[in-house]
Amino acid sequence: MSREGGRTWLRALEWAVALVVLAAIARYLVREWDRLASRPWEVDWALLGLGSGLVVLAYSGFVLLWRHLVSSLGGRLTVADAHRVWYFGNLARYVPGKVLQLAGTAYLARAKGLSSVLTLGSVVVAQLFVIVAGLVLTVAALPSPDFPLPGGSTAALAVAGGLTVLLLTPLFDHAHRLGLRLAGRCEAHVRVPVKTRLGMVLGYLAAWVVFGLGFAFFVRAVADPAPGSIPSLMGICTAGYLAGWAAVFVPGGLGVREGVYALLLAEVLPGPVAAAVAILSRLWLTGVELIVALLLALRYGVRDLRISTVTEPR
Repeated sequence: MSREGGRTWLRALEWAVALVVLAAIARYLVREWDRLASRPWEVDWALLGLGSGLVVLAYSGFVLLWRHLVSSLGGRLTVADAHRVWYFGNLARYVPGKVLQLAGTAYLARAKGLSSVLTLGSVVVAQLFVIVAGLVLTVAALPSPDFPLPGGSTAALAVAGGLTVLLLTPLFDHAHRLGLRLAGRCEAHVRVPVKTRLGMVLGYLAAWVVFGLGFAFFVRAVADPAPGSIPSLMGICTAGYLAGWAAVFVPGGLGVREGVYALLLAEVLPGPVAAAVAILSRLWLTGVELIVALLLALRYGVRDLRISTVTEPR
């Protein structure tokens, strides 16, 4: 089988998995509709607003950390331009595959004077740190009374230590090259100083904590999770997000993220409520992202985000 044929089959398989998961959740919700309908659904708008604000703050953290990485590699982006490139480029993740998202981000960044090689290299490096920090938070937060994982603290320490070794040793370059090879852009490899790497992993971990808190407040705003469940909800947040990210050819991790959320939220919420909240979380997070992207477009416009406006990439 050709490489293109293999990718087509893989894409079809992952789409099928996403649709099966969504269909299973929908069927479950239909079967449990009486229980859901009889539940007094009330929204705590103050908590919902707080959660939304924390998510926007976390997104800005991701943007500023990426901008700092770009700067450390010799590129220059204003804060506003970095936000526009990040938000508008990320919208492409709702199209199957990660390549278009990378290409879209590279196009927008080039329109602001960055070379495609620097942009792609920085994006892949940033993704490595996003994944590592998210995994650390997931493993550290999920081992709680609601998620009795044997040796949870030891596992969290081992994972954190192993990933730190990956980031702070020559193994990092190998992981970076592998990520670029998978993206088909080996030439975009860049060297990142150890000091920069350490600051990035701490920064991304802080951003994930804020994002997880925002998710926890959202769940508390629309449901009634078990007392003391905020740490678990933070771990659930990152676990679902990373699972959706790993489903490369499924747009935005559609179905995969919701399936993980429904499964894990069932530990702190009744099953039908957990499934409903999983679906609502997709609508909420997408809505927050679209609103911010729209505000950025209204405030700063989009006409300058075209290659034709560039004379020479930096």
